[in-house]
Amino acid sequence: MSSKIRTWPFPFCDKLKICQEMNDAAEIVGGPISGGGGSLKRKRPLKIEIPAVLSEIPVDVFKESDDPVCFADSDSGVGVYSLKGKKKFMEDSYKVFASANGDKRFFGVYDGHGGSKAAAFVKENLHLKIFEMLESISENKEKEAACKAGYLKTDEEFLKQGLDSGACCVTALIDGREMVVSNLGDCRAVLCMGGGSAEALTTDHRPTREEERRRIEDKGGYVEIHRGTWRVHGTLAVSRSIGDAHLKDWVMAEPDTKVVCLDPDMKYLVLASDGLWEEVSNEEAVGVVMQSCSSGKKQRMSHPSGRRMASIRGGDGSPPAKSRRISVAKQTKKMKARFPDNENRALNERRLLAACKKLADLAVDRGSLDDITVMIIDLNHYNMNP
Repeated sequence: MSSKIRTWPFPFCDKLKICQEMNDAAEIVGGPISGGGGSLKRKRPLKIEIPAVLSEIPVDVFKESDDPVCFADSDSGVGVYSLKGKKKFMEDSYKVFASANGDKRFFGVYDGHGGSKAAAFVKENLHLKIFEMLESISENKEKEAACKAGYLKTDEEFLKQGLDSGACCVTALIDGREMVVSNLGDCRAVLCMGGGSAEALTTDHRPTREEERRRIEDKGGYVEIHRGTWRVHGTLAVSRSIGDAHLKDWVMAEPDTKVVCLDPDMKYLVLASDGLWEEVSNEEAVGVVMQSCSSGKKQRMSHPSGRRMASIRGGDGSPPAKSRRISVAKQTKKMKARFPDNENRALNERRLLAACKKLADLAVDRGSLDDITVMIIDLNHYNMNP
């Protein structure tokens, strides 16, 4: 009997490849194919590996940005630097506002606690309430009362919202040659005087102040120490604020307010939250501001090419010749043409921002973990105005 040889329609190497692919497929569903018609051998399922790119994504990757906020406005002569601390959310806020005709300028720094709702509400409403009150007064001497009424009205409306949290505030309203400064809590306003001295325009509202403690106790409240700090009812470290509904009987919203007549010797005004003042003294803050903002202002005029111009007086102390005076005048004129007013204003903005950042960085270097907001107002901008 003749034997029959079975032939494959493809080469032997392809046959082996097909068998291997069949075994691989069987492994995926349960095990390799066994010879002799045996059943599939069941294996433990393969371990699922999660890609590292997914498992290493931090849980807070989608939260709001923690980048510092920088702001400058040459029209208002102001610079702001706001930096989030170690809290979960940023609770500081600030406001720069001008009246419709530009004759009044408003500046505010707000430090929230127990959440950001109160600070956010104050940012959107306090200046509007103050301007509403200013419209109803007839004499300049009532500006102080109008600002107080604006604070109280803002507090009243926030409490109606039924929201938690509170906010400390410091504000400055500039109207002509007068400046109205108000504060609640531990935000602070400090003047930089021409000689480099510091003059505090506000006093922090803390339970350790004798008059504040007495006022709280006269209303049936108490002050006790907790975590090394004296607090109202052992919880709040300030004695005045907007909000804080649960302590409103003892923590009032009436600010301390004063009117200051602007003087050419008043150079800058620093408004800041306590994230700065807990680590930096008034005098240190003024020193940084004067060094940063006044640098180069007292230097002798330089030639546009960068070379310092010669003294206007002759080398022997005698007045310069007429031709020399004309030359100096021409060089000065060329400088003014090359560096117009808008460039000077841009330079002033950069100096203000640099000073704000230096103060915030100084507080952080010294260990501040709180939110920090620093606002510097160039009062030279208003002293030059009629």
